[in-house]
Amino acid sequence: MAGRSVQGKIRYIKPEWRDREDAPAIGSRETRRDNTAYYPMDIWDARDADHELGLEICGFMVTEHSTTTACNDDERLRHEYRPEMADLIKRVSGADQTHVLGHLVRTEDTSNFNTAYSRFAHCDYHVGALADMSVSLLQRRHIEPDRSWTFAWYNTWQPFDNDVSQDHLTMCDVRTVDDGDIIEYRYTGYEGMNAAVNAPVFNPGHRWYYYPDLRTDEVLVTKQLDPRPGRVSQTPHTSFLDDTASPDAPPRRSIETRILAVFENT
Repeated sequence: MAGRSVQGKIRYIKPEWRDREDAPAIGSRETRRDNTAYYPMDIWDARDADHELGLEICGFMVTEHSTTTACNDDERLRHEYRPEMADLIKRVSGADQTHVLGHLVRTEDTSNFNTAYSRFAHCDYHVGALADMSVSLLQRRHIEPDRSWTFAWYNTWQPFDNDVSQDHLTMCDVRTVDDGDIIEYRYTGYEGMNAAVNAPVFNPGHRWYYYPDLRTDEVLVTKQLDPRPGRVSQTPHTSFLDDTASPDAPPRRSIETRILAVFENT
């Protein structure tokens, strides 16, 4: 097979959950360990792909974006960086409106399960939450949605301080995800939370990609929810351990945002 790859380990929800009526709960290292298992997978170099990739082809893309506001300062991220990402998603998606739900900074600090690097394959939302989540965010922005509007959700992911040389984000090409591979789990990481979310179970046919040495002037965009016919709906993703990473490599630091896109004339 053409292209370059590295050997990595992807942690999936255990396949026993595929046909169960109940859903696993994950919200700590202990519950993650109980309900998931590692599988060795080839992680393919998206910069050297042997076929076309793109946001509406496989669910992800990289675009250049230089910024001076990518940092670990919450106020700057809220007031300066978030608007940049809203404009970026409007540009790449063609949306009429974009609204940032929030941002999250991930660093080498592992003390908080919710903000540590992701260590199991997942999607960020549940398909059944699309309408309520979108309307709720708009109403908090004092916008009453029109019934004709269509909603989609995107994520952005950008390194800061240094290019990514370990703990890369990897995305599953949605063309390799079969019906039935995506199941429900319950995220319980925050106190009082018991939210329905989607995640894949293992399928050896899945094809995973990453962007080696993702630069601080690049943004990785992933599709997270989209009900429009013929569009990518969800993109499973996770960070992965690359055995080829240098032990002296600097830690990965990244900012992600979650953004609602509104299409008024679809």
